[in-house]
Amino acid sequence: MNDKIIRRDFLKKAAWAGASISLLSRVPAEAITTSQDIFTSKGEHFTLAFHTQKGLFSILRNDGSMLLQNGTVRFNLDGETRSLTSPAFKHRVRSSRITDQFGTGQMVRILSEDTDRIMDTEIQIVLYDRLEVITIQTILANSSRHDLILSGQEPVCVIQENGGRLFIPGVTRCITNGALYYDAGRIHTFGTPFEKAVPYGETKGGRMKNSRFSETEETVHSWWNAGFFSGYDREGLVLGYIENNRSLGQLLIARIQPDQVLFTTESVYNPGYLLKPGQKIGSDRFAILMDRNPYNALESYASMAGAAGNARTHSIINGWCNWFYTYEHTSEEEIIRNAEFAAGNLKKYGMEYIQVDEGYQRWHGDWEGNERFPHGMKWLADRIKGYGLKAGIWVAPYVVSEPTELFQKNPEWFLRNEDGSLRRVGPWPEEDTDWARNENPKRYGLDITHPGAAGWLHDLVDTMANRWGYEMIKIDFVAWSLLSAHHYFDASVTAAQAYRKGFEIMRKAAGEKCHFLDCGPGAVTIGLTDSMRIELDQNYGYSDDAWKQYFLNPSSSGPAAAKRYYFHKKTWINDADHICMNLLSVNQSQAAATLIALSGGNIMSGDRLTELDAGRLEILTKVLPAYGEAARPVDLFDSDLPSVFALKISKPFGEWTVAGFFNASLSEPVIRSFPVERLWLLPDQPYLVYDFWKQKFMGEITGDIQITVPPGSVTLLTFHAKSGVPQVISTSRHVLQGAIELEQATWDTGMQTLTGISRGLPDSSHYVTVYLPEPEPWKQKQGLFHDYGSYSVNRIENNIVRIWMHFRDKDRLAWQMNKDS
Repeated sequence: MNDKIIRRDFLKKAAWAGASISLLSRVPAEAITTSQDIFTSKGEHFTLAFHTQKGLFSILRNDGSMLLQNGTVRFNLDGETRSLTSPAFKHRVRSSRITDQFGTGQMVRILSEDTDRIMDTEIQIVLYDRLEVITIQTILANSSRHDLILSGQEPVCVIQENGGRLFIPGVTRCITNGALYYDAGRIHTFGTPFEKAVPYGETKGGRMKNSRFSETEETVHSWWNAGFFSGYDREGLVLGYIENNRSLGQLLIARIQPDQVLFTTESVYNPGYLLKPGQKIGSDRFAILMDRNPYNALESYASMAGAAGNARTHSIINGWCNWFYTYEHTSEEEIIRNAEFAAGNLKKYGMEYIQVDEGYQRWHGDWEGNERFPHGMKWLADRIKGYGLKAGIWVAPYVVSEPTELFQKNPEWFLRNEDGSLRRVGPWPEEDTDWARNENPKRYGLDITHPGAAGWLHDLVDTMANRWGYEMIKIDFVAWSLLSAHHYFDASVTAAQAYRKGFEIMRKAAGEKCHFLDCGPGAVTIGLTDSMRIELDQNYGYSDDAWKQYFLNPSSSGPAAAKRYYFHKKTWINDADHICMNLLSVNQSQAAATLIALSGGNIMSGDRLTELDAGRLEILTKVLPAYGEAARPVDLFDSDLPSVFALKISKPFGEWTVAGFFNASLSEPVIRSFPVERLWLLPDQPYLVYDFWKQKFMGEITGDIQITVPPGSVTLLTFHAKSGVPQVISTSRHVLQGAIELEQATWDTGMQTLTGISRGLPDSSHYVTVYLPEPEPWKQKQGLFHDYGSYSVNRIENNIVRIWMHFRDKDRLAWQMNKDS
C-alpha cells in the first residue's frame, strides 16, 4: 500500500461510482497533482483522501463506490463550535504501518496546527488490511496560554454545509442505542418521526451540544453506536464508538435522500471540563464497520469494543433478588427465609446467589444495616454462605443523604455547581421541580476525584466484598449522581473518566473474583464490570405492570434483549432483569421465563420463593441454569417491539435451533410467518418441530413456518434437521432441550441402537424425546413402558418415544434404545 498525492484512477473511480467528491470536484486532476492539495492512502478495502487546504476527508470503497464524502472534525469550546474547515488550521499528513489488537493496517495522521494558537488537532485514521473497518480518533491539544472549557468534540462530522454524505444503498431503517438502562434504543424507520424514550432517571450528564441538524431534517439520536438496515440479506453498516474511556459517545443521524445519510459524532465530556495549556484529550476511537448482513455487522462492532476494553464475559449470575416485591421494605428475616428455600429447592438446579437489594442501609451513604437488619450485613452474608449459596448486595456508591456522618463531616468531597454551591442529585428531571423540592432527606453526589472520597469508596467496597463477604455487587444510580457533575474536584477529569475511575477503585478494592453488575449508563465500564442491566425496570404495580416489564414498552426486557443481544458475551454479560411470575398467569410466566433464558445472560428470580406455587416453581427450574449464549432476534428490524428469537445450539453430537415466538397481546392471538432462512435454517432441509411447553411433536416442515401464538404466551419450538434415523428431538428438563443436560446422543448404524448420556439431579426425573423415522403401530400386548433399571422407554405416538431418566443417587446416566426397546 503506497501513500501518494491523489492519482487519476481515484478520480475515475469516484466518477464511475456516480458520486462526486466535493473536495475534488472543483479542482482539475492536473492541478491536484501539481499543487499537492490532496493526500491519499489506499488500504485493502478503502481509499482515504484528505484535502489539506479544506480540512475535509472522504473515503472510497475499492470497488469504486463512494462510502463517505466530505467529513471533518469539530470541537465545542466554551460555547463556540470550531471546525477544521476553518482557514486558521494548517494541515500536514503523515502515514505509517501499525499493528494493534484488531490486526495490521495503515494509520494516517492528520496534524492540524491552529494559527490562532488556541487548539491543535490530530486525527488518526486507520485502514485495516483484513477488516472492512475504519477507525477514527481525534486528539485535541490546548496550544494557548489559558485554561479552556471544552464540553466535547466531534471526531467525525458529515453535514450538509460541507457537502457531507454517507452512502448506504437501499437503507430504510436504523437501530439506535440509549443510555443504559432506561433507554434500549429504537428501531427507526427513516421518513417517520423519531421518538426518544421517555426516561425515568435520565442520564444527567452526556448532553450533546447539538440536538438536531436543522428544523427540516429528520434527526435520530443514539448513544454509543447505531446500525443501518437495507435488508436482512444485504450488507450491514455500523457507526460506533469502540471505546468510551474519556467521553460519553453519541451520534446524530439523518437520512436526506434514499441512499444518503448525514451524521455527526460527539464525544461528550461535561459542561465544566477544563483543558489546561499543553494538555491533550482524545475523542476515543470511533469505527465505521461493514459486514455481510446487519447481524454480523452489529456483532463485529461489539466484538471490537470488547477487545478494545478487554471485556469480562465469563461470570453469569443465577440467583434471586428481593426488589420487585419488597422494594425498599425488605428485612433480614425475609432474606434468610428465601435463602433457606433456595438452598433446599433451587440450588440443585443451578441457583447460586442471594442478592440483597435497596432497603437494608441506614441511609444512602451509610451502608451498615438498619433496624430491620439487626445482626448486620456481615452476619447476613455468613448466613447465606452457610446455606451453600453466595451473597450479593446492592449499592448506590455516589449517592449520599444529608443526615449521614459522611456528608456532615466531609462537605468538600461532594459535587459542586458552577457557582461553587453543593450540587444535589436525584432522579427528578430538574432541581427546580416539586419532586426535588419535596425530597427528604436531600441527597448529594460523591466526587471521587477528591482523594478523600476516593479512599472512602475503596474502603466501602473492600468492606462489602472482603470483610462482609459479598461476592456480587450491584452498582446503581450512577446516571443521575456522578455523571450529573458540571465539573469535578479535579477539573481535568471528564464525566466518563470519573465513571471509569470509580469502577477502577471498586474493582481494585473488591478483587478480580467479585461479580459487578452495572446498572448503566454503560459502555464506559467495559473490562471492569461483569454484567450490565440492559432494560428499563418498570414492574411497579399489579399484573399489567408486571407484563409490561417484559413486552409492552420499547425498553422492556424483550425489546431490550433483542436490540442489545449483540453485546452479550462480547462486551459484558447481558442482564435483562428478574423473572417475576407471582402476578402473571401460567402462560405469561412461561413467556417471561423463556425470554430471560433466551437472553443468555443473568437469571434472577424476583418472586417471594416461599409463596411460589408448584407450577411456577417448575417453570423457574426449567430455565436454571443460564446457558450463556444469546438468541438472535429474528424480526429485529421489523418493528420497535421484536418478538421472535432463535438460538442455534451446537454440541459435538449434533446441533438444533430453539425458537421462541412471543405474543404480548392479552386479548388477540398473533400469527408469525417466516421463511425458515430467517431462523438461520436451510430452505430445502426437512425439520422436525417440537413444542416444549406443550411437550408435543408438531410434525415436519420445509421452507416456511407459520405459528399461531395464543394471547399472552410463548410458543417455544425446537427444530432438528431430519436425519432419517432415530434421533433425540427434545428433553423435559430445560427450555434449551439438551444444551444443559444432554452429554451425548448417537445413532449406531451397525448396532441399530441409539445411545446417550444424560445429566440430571439426584432424586429427580426427566425424559428425553426421541423421533422414530419409521412409525411404530400401537400394540396392546407390547405395553407402554419398558423398564431398564435407571431408565424406562415409553412409546407415546407412532413416531415418538420418551426415555424417562431416574436419577436416584447419581447425576449422570447412560441409556440406549433399539427397535426392541
